[in-house]
This record gives sequence, structure tokens and C-alpha cells, in this order.
Amino acid sequence: MESQLRGPELALLDELFADVRRGVGRAAYVTGSPGTGKSALLDRAARRARELGLPVLSAAASPAEAELPLGVVGQLLSHTGREATNAAAVDTLYEALRDTDGPVVVVVDDVEHTDEPSARCLLYLCGRFAASGILLLMAGRPQPRSAPPAPLAALLGHARCTAVELRTLDEDGVTAFLGAPTGAGLDTLAARRLAPAWHRATGGNLRLLLALLDDHRACEPVRPSGPVAGSAYKQAVIACLRPAGSAAWTAARALAVLGDAATLTLLARLLGVHERAAARTLEALDATGLLLGGRLRHEGMRAAVLEELPAAECGRLHTEAARLLSESGGEPRAVARHLVAAQAMGGMEPAPAWAVPQLVEAGSRALRDREPRQAAEFLRTAHRASGDAEQRAALLEMLARTAWEADPAAAVQYLPPLEGELAAGRLETGRAVGALGLLLWHGRITEATRAVTGVGHLGLRDQALPAAARELWSRLGHICPETLAALPGPTGVRAPQEAEGEAERVLQTLAHDHASPPPSVAGVLSALLHAGETERAAQWSALLADADPTGATVARRAVLAAAAAVVEARTGAYERASQQAHQALELLGPGAWGVAIGMPLSAAVLAATRRGRYEEAARQLRIPVPDAMFRTRAGPHYLLARGHFQLAVGRPRAALGDFHACRDLTAPWQPAPGGTVLDWRTPAAAAARALRGGAQRDGDPIAALTRAEQRVAVLAAHGCTNRGIAARLYVTPSTVEQHLTRIYRKLSLKSRSDLAELIAA
Repeated sequence: MESQLRGPELALLDELFADVRRGVGRAAYVTGSPGTGKSALLDRAARRARELGLPVLSAAASPAEAELPLGVVGQLLSHTGREATNAAAVDTLYEALRDTDGPVVVVVDDVEHTDEPSARCLLYLCGRFAASGILLLMAGRPQPRSAPPAPLAALLGHARCTAVELRTLDEDGVTAFLGAPTGAGLDTLAARRLAPAWHRATGGNLRLLLALLDDHRACEPVRPSGPVAGSAYKQAVIACLRPAGSAAWTAARALAVLGDAATLTLLARLLGVHERAAARTLEALDATGLLLGGRLRHEGMRAAVLEELPAAECGRLHTEAARLLSESGGEPRAVARHLVAAQAMGGMEPAPAWAVPQLVEAGSRALRDREPRQAAEFLRTAHRASGDAEQRAALLEMLARTAWEADPAAAVQYLPPLEGELAAGRLETGRAVGALGLLLWHGRITEATRAVTGVGHLGLRDQALPAAARELWSRLGHICPETLAALPGPTGVRAPQEAEGEAERVLQTLAHDHASPPPSVAGVLSALLHAGETERAAQWSALLADADPTGATVARRAVLAAAAAVVEARTGAYERASQQAHQALELLGPGAWGVAIGMPLSAAVLAATRRGRYEEAARQLRIPVPDAMFRTRAGPHYLLARGHFQLAVGRPRAALGDFHACRDLTAPWQPAPGGTVLDWRTPAAAAARALRGGAQRDGDPIAALTRAEQRVAVLAAHGCTNRGIAARLYVTPSTVEQHLTRIYRKLSLKSRSDLAELIAA
């Protein structure tokens, strides 16, 4: 691999070997940043010397022995059995080399740490190169952190010392690495295809490439298409940073904390140094290949550095980074991410006064950008950091509502403390509205009712209600009218016309302001359906579908789909109802729906039943529903759909029970003048007739019809006109028309096409 990756450098070494074999002394100083392969090149040179029959004396300097006199010379003489003394060290070393009776190779690694007496001895050798066959090979850093002692500076700058600078590999070099038999061993095309990604991950640093290769091989027999930054890679990152010095290591830690927010100015302020000093450190790190655009080039590098960083120090750096970003007008979410990390590391105790507002603003922006999980994380951190009781109550409501956006089931954990905050009166009216919606969604109707009647600061018994309190009262009416009917609320608010008007106002806001549907939209549309305003509900459902932004959260899209499914099923559009219901249930699992599960399930069951797909309807009915659902508007929808299914599959007694339960539930819910609640009477009558006649046939969708009606229905479904049916059945066209009117009413159909679809299914 060396011949492919370091061809020019190895060619130069061969020239040096040729000179020394002719008796001409030479020296070479190999420089390069950590990980570029200096030591590997020296090892390769030592092996080459031995292959040529040349003796090799080697030493490695270290910072720990930089003050030990003649430490390096002592290592070199140890190969000859001699010892170095201060008085005769130079002579002893020179004589040992001459006694080899021919050319000799002297190798010194990390030469910048050489002690001063040893540096004088090596400089003495350089002065006698013309008459000796000595090859002195040294390796070290390209730019020592401080000025070296005079003898060492003179040695490294000697006229007979050739500089050999090792740089990180470019993409072509990485391609050669990947294609080398001792490397990844890839074919040429594969090596060229993968080289850019491997170069981005390593910057061409040879040590990182070798580590990445180890991680790559550890994945076998699976061959990942891209580089895998595993444990070997992380260890190599630290191995590159340690020799780079404390300034580089400190800067790398700061860069790991700052992440994508890193800039030269911010880095300098976080380190507490001048920008020029920070820039020099970045140059040193960049030479190793660790940086890209002034930042750590790979997430695996960040992870490696952060793993080495003590938790307390990591928390302090994140808090300080958040403060600096906040003071410089940084984006709130960038500030909040640091505060979240700081709290996780225990570095924000107590929280600074500016932290909570930043977290709240970041949470609001994340929620507006349809990132509810991130928003919840920010608000959770704010809630933990706040020390003010009323602020914590408001943050709890915001957190619970945001958690619902990400996953309605996740909001359950916040409901008990929310009830406590409501009872304590620490939630202002607007926040109480949000809390109530969450309680109702998850079937905590008794708790919601207690909150409405028991919290005096909401002003619910006043004639002039605040807007937020009015919304709270209306929301309870949309979702759970039975409970609202029993409450001693303000005059006029419980009137059906008022509830309808409130529903219209909510829907107008959603449609015309292009807002995302709230959790209560299904209840609002359901209120219109119960008031007999089927066409208006259908129109609003279509408007909301058009106005809903594509970036709405999953929960809101599911709610809108469920509401649309109910409306479509009510209007006889069973195919669309089925599609909307299944979409709603795919977006949210049954466990996340709470009492609202009855909306998509009722639509799915009714649509499947009307199309004769009884197995599908039965599967939907096997999904468990909460008992509290039957205290909400979703309950009658579900009972009505289940009753139609029971009737269709020949269980009229069970169907009649569902229809009568629907009757009992809706009895207290007075519709608007001229309106009607859900029509349970017509199917109940069909079930009663089936019980009396015993003629219901299992699986027959038109079994509830009389024999005459069945004959008319079948002929009409097959495309016969009224005159054609009359001629075939020997009745008048008027009689056929009367039969069709009763058929449509009994089967809840609108047209011949609906009838044809029902019978064909």
C-alpha cells in the first residue's frame, strides 16, 4: 500500500539509500500532522534499510523525556552495547557508527521532543556527512508549538537535511487506498464510487482511513455502501488529537459542542482567546484532515470527542455556548439544543433566567414548522428548568398539547398533573381550554366536567364570557353534549343555535386562515351532523381538506381524515369514506385515538357494510374502544354503524339493541329547530320487522326489504328503468317509484348507483 500512497516519498528515500551506500552522508526530516503516516514511513524506511543489509539504530523521543539528558542518544547506543556519558557522548556515538564498518541508518521519531544534549550530538553527525556513510532519518511535527532549542533548530534546518512533508490524501489517494490489496481491496469502479464518502469522513488522514477500514471489515459479511464510523474510527480520532497539543484538544472539544453552529468568532469567545489564536489552532487541526469548513467534518468525530469530555465540563460548555448564541441573536432552536444538552449533562443547575424564554420560543417555532417531537423536547426542558409555579403550569399545558401533536398517546402522562394545575387554579383560561381538550380526547370526561364547574377563575357562570372560556364551553358541547346539558352554565351558551354558530366560527377560522385542524374539529363537524346540517358539514369538510397545509402534524391530519370519513359516510360516499377512515387509522394507531376512535371506526364499519364487505367490517369492530367513548358524540356514530352491520349479517336482535342504545344516548341532545339527530329510527324499524318476520337472510344486504321491494331493488340495480320494472312486475311506474323511495330510506341510499354498488358488492 505504501508504494501506491507514498510513491514520491519512497522514491526520495531510495535516492538517499543510494547516496549513503556510495559513502555520502544524508539527512531527511519527515513532517506531517498526526495521522498522516510519519511513523509508518520511518518504519518502512527501516525495513528497506535492513533489506539492503544496512544496520539501523532507532530512537523515539517523547515529551516525558525531553528534559532527560542524552535520552535519545542513549536509545541509539543501546543497539551497540555502549553507554552515553555527558563528557564523551558525541565521541561515543560517532565511534559506534564508524565501528559498523560501512553505511548505517539512524532513525529518530518525534524528534521535536529530543533533549538538548542529544540534539548537539545529532548536529555533530551532520557536520561529518561528507566523510561518512550515515543516513539520519527524523520525523516530527511540521510546526513545533514553541521555538525548539538552538541545537535542534540548527539540526532541522541543516543544509544537508532534506524536508519531506506528508500531507493528507486527496480523493485520488483515497481511491488508491480503497483499491490496494492490503487496503479495502475493491475493484477500480467501486473504489472510485466510494472514495468521495470515505474522503469526507476522514479528510484523507491515513490513520482514520485505516481505522475506518477496520470498522468496515467488522461489518462483514455485510458490505455497507458507505463508511461506518465505529469504535476503531473513534479511537483513531482521539489518537490524532492527543499529540496535536492541549490547544488543539481544547478547540476540538469546543467544536464538538458547537456542532454546526461553530464559527471562528463563537469558538474564540467560547475558548476565551483571541480570534488569531483560535485561527492558528484551527489551521493545525485542519492539517490533520479533521475539519471541513472550520467544523469537525464527521458526526463520528463529534461523538468521539464528546465521549471523552467529562459530563460536568460538557454541560458547562453547552450552557456557555447557549448564552453566547443568545447574546449574539442566534436562532432560538440552536440556543435551545444547547440548553437541552446542558440539562442532560447536569450543567444547567440552576437555570439562568434567559433560558426558559428561549426554550419556549424554540418550542413554538418547532411546532409551527411541524416538528412536534423537537418542540416537546424543548418545552420539557423548559418545564424542568422553571422555578415559577404559574409558569410551570403553563409550560405543562404547552408540553402536553405538543406531545399530543407528536403522538396523542404520549400526552396521557401529563394528564394527572394537568388536572392538579386546573384544580389549583394556576392555568389561565386559554391554557385551561387546551387542557380540557386533552382530558376529553382521552376520555377523562368526569375530570373535564369537574374542571369546568369547579375552577372559578374561568368565569364560566358569567353572562359575558371571555372568548377563551366560551371556546372551552363550546368544546365540551361539541364533544360531550350529555355532560354539558347537565351543567348550570351561562344562559344562552347551551342553545343549539349558539353551538352551531360557534362551530361555524371555528371552521371559518380553519378554512380561511389556512390553519391546521385542532383536535376538536371532528367534534365540531359532528355537531353539525347532529344538528341535521349534513350538507354544510360536507362543504366544510371539503374546504378543510383543501385548506389543510401539507406540513400538518400526523395527529392533525389523522383527525381531519376521520372527520371527513364520518361526513362522507353520512352522505353516502362510501368509497371515499372508507379511504379516509383507513388513512386516519394508518396515521394513528388505535391506542392513540382515545374516545375519538369511534369516528374513523364508525365510518369504516358503515362503509364496509354498505359495500357488502362484512369481514372487513367485522375486523374493524374487533378493535377495542374505551367505555368513555359512549358518553361522547363518537358513541352514537359507532353504535349506528355497528347496528347496520348486525342487521346486514342477520342479527336483527343485536342490531335493534344498538339502535335503541343510539336512541338513548342522543335523547338529551336537542337538535336545532328543523334539524334531526342521527337517524336510528329507520334501521330500528327494519330490525324490528326482521325480528317479526324471521326472514332475514345471513349476508344479504337487502334482506330488510319486503319481497316486492327486493324485486324492484334488484331490477333497478341492474339498470332497468321505472317503466321497464313496471312492465316486468305488472305494476304501474308510480308504484315502482314509491317502492324505490322506501328502499332508499331503509338502506340509507341516495341514488340508483348507490343501490347498484350495494347489491353488486
